Amino acid sequence: MPTYSYQCQVCRKSFSLQMTIAKHDKARTKCPKCGSRNVQQSITSFVAVTSKKS
Repeated sequence: MPTYSYQCQVCRKSFSLQMTIAKHDKARTKCPKCGSRNVQQSITSFVAVTSKKS
């Protein structure tokens, strides 16, 4: 499940949420500290962990 990072534009708190891609497309994310919905998604790196088969 992907992790999405956000920053609140009101209180400046940074936070991350795990959610499915479908839920991310529909969700109206709110800040866990102040409850504001004025949040901006932050750019983060993507890491894929795979198993190595021999």
